Amino acid sequence: MIRASAISYAIVFALFIGLLASSVFFIFSTQKRIEIHHTGQEHLLLDSRQAIQLGLQKVKVNDSLRFIHLSGDTSLIRKSLWGSYLLITSKTYKNQRSITRSALIGSEFEESIPSLVIRNGSDGLKIGGETFIEGDVYVPNKRVDRSYIGGKNYTNPELISGKVEDVKELHLNLSKSFENISTVYFTGNMTSKPFEPKDTTVSFLEEGIYYQSLEAIPITQKLQGKIIIQSFDSLVVYPQARLKNVILIAPKIYIKQGFTGSLQAYASERILLEDSVTLSYPSTLIMNEKTASSTYEPHSVYLGHNTSVLGGILLTTQQYDFRKQPKLTIQKDAVAAGIIFNCGITETYGAIIGSLNTSETLTLAGGGSYTNHLLDAIISTKRLPKEFICPAWLEISDHSRKKIISCELES
Repeated sequence: MIRASAISYAIVFALFIGLLASSVFFIFSTQKRIEIHHTGQEHLLLDSRQAIQLGLQKVKVNDSLRFIHLSGDTSLIRKSLWGSYLLITSKTYKNQRSITRSALIGSEFEESIPSLVIRNGSDGLKIGGETFIEGDVYVPNKRVDRSYIGGKNYTNPELISGKVEDVKELHLNLSKSFENISTVYFTGNMTSKPFEPKDTTVSFLEEGIYYQSLEAIPITQKLQGKIIIQSFDSLVVYPQARLKNVILIAPKIYIKQGFTGSLQAYASERILLEDSVTLSYPSTLIMNEKTASSTYEPHSVYLGHNTSVLGGILLTTQQYDFRKQPKLTIQKDAVAAGIIFNCGITETYGAIIGSLNTSETLTLAGGGSYTNHLLDAIISTKRLPKEFICPAWLEISDHSRKKIISCELES
């Protein structure tokens, strides 16, 4: 006859073995659930990245796509424009988990893009002082000569660090969609609301905010992300403003001395950047002249001393007047980097790191005015970093490799 104490020990031992087995099973099942969760999360991350690439390759602008991945995840992908760049958003989900991602995308700078193109004139290009041109040049009659202007001879041992070709041999045009770009290109179907003078940050994963006013708007606030500000009078950006990736629209846009930020500006009459303004990457300036200037001064884009624009500058006109062509002025020690395309006149004493394509150039020196002359200017495609991504303004951009400028993730 088994003693009661032995039976008790047996029961306790059986309970211990059962608890141990249960613990092992619990730990194993918990670990399995964690593994499944992490595996699912990893699939979501990988598939959300793939969704951005699918958006680039398979989705048209202002269109969307629903895609089911091999993992079983589903992505809703949309492609739209954010000013001069592409914006792709994707929401990848499975069951209760989801990841939303956005990417701002531009075009890779092509090696075939020349450093300088002058489309008009018959005497080619004349250079003086410490002018330095690095890259291929396309000018009338394939002609580049030294020049003495402003009391300065040309100082460099070689005329051009690159090849010189006749501009008639070049077939590089502005993309059709940017020849007469309208405000709708920027605003799309967004609904406008009165401007609110307060700090605002909007994710590119959201619908965005479109401010509009009939009056002039002074901007002193922190405004970041998917925000459009339009005035039918003018916009003035003060140095205390903190702007990042916003779009500004007005007939006249003034950016005051000392401002630093990133933006895309679209005007029909004038964009003026005072001295020591820094527009960081990826910023663009677009001046699309709707009607010829009614004053002595042409419609223009002006970069003051020690000012920089990293991204691109575009000037177009719908009312061409050879006496008042749109004008781009780049003052001494100013830098414009990226694609610079001007259907009018370019007056530069600073540096263009990238490509300048202009109707003609103008230099004021020693009391004289010189067409298709450059004095102490720097133009170079070679100094542009390989990582630099450009707006899709040129026809070649449609076939260029697209690259992500910035990415935003939310899970």
